[in-house]
Amino acid sequence: MVLYREPYGAVRSCGAARLRGVELEEFGPVSEPVPYRGRKGIITYWPVATREQTVVCGSLRQWRLAVELDFEPAWAAFSAGPVELVWREGSRVRRWRPDFVARTAGGERQVLALLPPGRESLPGRRLPVLQVVAQAAGWRVRLVREPSGVRVRNLGWLANYRFPEGGEDGRTRALLRAFREPTGLRAGVAVSGLPELPGLDLAYRMLWQRELLFDFAQPLLPDALAWTA
Repeated sequence: MVLYREPYGAVRSCGAARLRGVELEEFGPVSEPVPYRGRKGIITYWPVATREQTVVCGSLRQWRLAVELDFEPAWAAFSAGPVELVWREGSRVRRWRPDFVARTAGGERQVLALLPPGRESLPGRRLPVLQVVAQAAGWRVRLVREPSGVRVRNLGWLANYRFPEGGEDGRTRALLRAFREPTGLRAGVAVSGLPELPGLDLAYRMLWQRELLFDFAQPLLPDALAWTA
């Protein structure tokens, strides 16, 4: 059995096959996540950059993956914990929510489950149960590692600049000209003629939008090299 909640509706239960074609990536969580003692993280309400949607993340691990999904244009939509799987093991009833249901830009619906640190698979019977549900629902199962390292820190910084501002066309063109060759961010802003702080803010927004590129393996410092896409 699976549970899900339609937008502004009641929680529904159904068999896995009834989920085929259901746009769970557009829905919110089955119920609001509740933090508990020892949990690694806090509840985060993540406004998606390209959609009128707020994703509710129940942990820092989910939040880090949400930032990655929001940044990558390969993902058209995603939601955290919009479905709950319920199954019986002997005399016990088990419940589990996969971390995300997402839809690719090509229209494929995938269910993403974060692997526990140091593990190669999900604990208990979660994976086989998920595979059975996914096959019936027409999903692809993807086991993913928690994003980490320099890339996470860079994306966390750029995410502060993920929403565009109006009236930037002229300034954007100036920065695109300044970064035709790999150039340090502050140096490129200076060449463009823009004031340093507003120019850097715009450069960061352009990095999030992929109008400018840089090496994600390097820390995103004010002098990091950037270039036009």
